[in-house]
Amino acid sequence: MRNVVVCLISLLFLACSNNRNDLTYFGGGIVNPKDDYVILLQQDSIIDSIPIDKNGHFSYEFNLKEPGLLTFKHGYDPQIVYLEPHDSLKLRVNTLQFDESLVYDGTSGIENNFLIENYLLNQKNSELILSYYKISPEDFQFKTDSIKTSREHKLKSLKEKHQLSEEFLKIAQKSIDFEYYDMRERYAFLMNKYNHKKARNISENFYSYRDNIDFKYKNTSNLFGYHRFLDNYLKNLSIELCQKIHPSKDCYDLNTYNNLDHRIQLVDSLVEHKNLRKQFLQRFIQEEIIYAQTPEHLKHTSKLIEKFDFSKADKNRLKALVNFQSSLIVDADLKHVKIKSKDFKNHELEDVMKKNLSVVYSWSVQSPSHHKLRIKKIKELKTKYPNIQFIGINIDYKNPDKWLDAVKNFNCNSENEFMIVAENHAAFYRNYLNKVIFLNKDCIVKKSEIILSNIEFDKHIEDFIASQ
Repeated sequence: MRNVVVCLISLLFLACSNNRNDLTYFGGGIVNPKDDYVILLQQDSIIDSIPIDKNGHFSYEFNLKEPGLLTFKHGYDPQIVYLEPHDSLKLRVNTLQFDESLVYDGTSGIENNFLIENYLLNQKNSELILSYYKISPEDFQFKTDSIKTSREHKLKSLKEKHQLSEEFLKIAQKSIDFEYYDMRERYAFLMNKYNHKKARNISENFYSYRDNIDFKYKNTSNLFGYHRFLDNYLKNLSIELCQKIHPSKDCYDLNTYNNLDHRIQLVDSLVEHKNLRKQFLQRFIQEEIIYAQTPEHLKHTSKLIEKFDFSKADKNRLKALVNFQSSLIVDADLKHVKIKSKDFKNHELEDVMKKNLSVVYSWSVQSPSHHKLRIKKIKELKTKYPNIQFIGINIDYKNPDKWLDAVKNFNCNSENEFMIVAENHAAFYRNYLNKVIFLNKDCIVKKSEIILSNIEFDKHIEDFIASQ
């Protein structure tokens, strides 16, 4: 009997040991933690929230079925991590320089250090693109080919020194490819929009990589470079589509209903990954609503909301935004929009306009650098167009004291500064921070699709004045 008990205990111990060996370990240390947990995700689905102890350490074991890219988040900083079943991977990071300080150790440590190094190099290239665009298309092709070749040599060298899985090598190559594609797409956009002379010298093989883009590989969707490439690729394709349909039209304004509708069509036809598809579709549909100008536009977008496989909550949110935008389209009457003055008294918009042609813009204390630039632009416009009343409407209705402090700090004309009144639709104003609304003397919307940073903003104002 004693032998049987010993045997059973041994079997139980062996089973537990085998179960532990089947698990994948992910842990490490965080210097200057911002939260008391790390979130681990796979394909945008949360695997678990991992607690961080008082020393900044965390550890987690779980059952990983196949190798691939996961995402971990701490505070506002997300980063990808490559893991294989049965891995034991540790990281160390300082949140003061999150990406720059991130290092890995353990199984798949070499792979992850390669990916983070590649990511940091890609970020530097992203900053350099504005200087690269000044060179000729031929020189730019040579530059991007050289960057790609250099990265591939590093990967080849890594492969020769270490035993790397085929899955990792595929992911690493994709990370190199999509950075290469993205640089080409961004250069082409800048040339075609701002330097037509150089754009005419872009050769036919400049876009040859487009014939080989793999939109179906599931691990691609986690790569930051792929997200950025896809965004820029869709911009360029939407412009090319516009040019085919309207050869004489300037198709480079991306903040238009038609451009956004083209991008929605392209996502629908190209992107198969469920979460990424949903992310892009919801973003473009939301922007399409915001830049809609007519009831027909909103009717068309409402049909798109029903067409796509969104959750009930997402559909309801988008439909509510459609209803809100219907009150801001051309010829909408804004006389009775409620706002607060600096003494916190309620007013209607028509009372503060005083029968003046007006430009209304919204802003938030949560975007101080953005608003600082906006104030500078508004002051210039006030000098140029003294007959236009520029009205600022702050959206931070939950923080009225911060609003008043900001008005004072930015040296704004407080007579034309107001705050929205907290109503059911108040949260929607955050979607309109980049837009301005042109109102005639009767408080009727005449333009609502223009953004303040538009390079032809002065022309829009002059056309508005001439039409009244």
